[in-house]
Order: sequence, then C-alpha cells, then structure tokens
Amino acid sequence: MTRKKKTRGGAGVTIFIDPPRRSEKLADPDSYESRKRKNLEQKKKRKSVYQKAVDSEQDKGQQQAERKTPLADKIRRLKAAENAREEADQEADQEADKEQSNDE
Repeated sequence: MTRKKKTRGGAGVTIFIDPPRRSEKLADPDSYESRKRKNLEQKKKRKSVYQKAVDSEQDKGQQQAERKTPLADKIRRLKAAENAREEADQEADQEADKEQSNDE
C-alpha cells in the first residue's frame, strides 16, 4: 500500500482580499502609519538661541504672575501701604520746605 501525498484542502475558490491602502491606514487613528505620522509631526525640534531667550523671558514673567498665595498677597499689601506712607511723607516734606522758603 502506498502512502497518499498530503494536499491542501479548502473550498477550492480563493478569494483575494485587497490590503488597506495607505490613505485608509492613515485615516485609522490606531494604525501604525497614523501613529508614526502623528509622532513625526509632534517630534520636538531644537529651538534657536533667540527662541530660547524669548521663552525664558516669558517663563520669568509667568512665574511672577503665578504667585497668588495668601502670604504673597499680604506682602504686596504691606509694601503698597509702606510705599503710600513714604509718598505721603515726601509730599509733606516738600510742602514744609515750600512754606519755609516762602516765610523767608
């Protein structure tokens, strides 16, 4: 008895499925192609020296503006009151000097 050679079984009708096109892959947010393109677009680019300086200046301004704590508010109020007192004293001194010069 001879052995029978293996043959491929199946329905006999082969259906070829077209793979998705690149545009279809890019439309799908979970596909490798779309993730790759998105990461390339978001990839960090080196900044110029000028741009770094501009960004650091903006950051400094934001850091000063961000300090809105009760202690910082209290210090601002005290400094404002002290400045107002000093200005009032200077005005009073100027008026006193004017009166003394007028009397002479």
